[in-house]
Amino acid sequence: MKLRLLFAAIFIPAAALAQDIPASQVPAAVTTAFKAKFPNTSHLEWEKKGTLYEAEFHVNNVDHKALLSEQGQLQQFKEDIPVTDLPQAVKQAIKTNYKAFRIDDAEKVTRGSASYYQVELDGEPHDQKIVMTPAGKVVQDMQYW
Repeated sequence: MKLRLLFAAIFIPAAALAQDIPASQVPAAVTTAFKAKFPNTSHLEWEKKGTLYEAEFHVNNVDHKALLSEQGQLQQFKEDIPVTDLPQAVKQAIKTNYKAFRIDDAEKVTRGSASYYQVELDGEPHDQKIVMTPAGKVVQDMQYW
């Protein structure tokens, strides 16, 4: 019984925050804005996260995600990028400050006109996920998405 309560306490709140939804339940303003910004997508899936709609999709077989408001305003989007496409300052900052780690995954995040880089680092004793500016500075007030 305790195990069931623990399971419910951990997984039910997470499920309540993010929920897969069919495209038919996405407001027209959201789908119209999405199609205008990302006209050539495939493998589109929608999720409701609080008041935002998250689209997970591919463009030219590259993973992307976008967050839009109920009114269709693009809040942010991200795309997988090869490690070689990281700015030199980001690669150098990782080499200098995370010597025991290797870059496992890289993504470019765009919020308005600002770009950031999310990097997943493999290492011991545990992996790390960091967000950096193009200049290689760690962004403390932005959550890894």
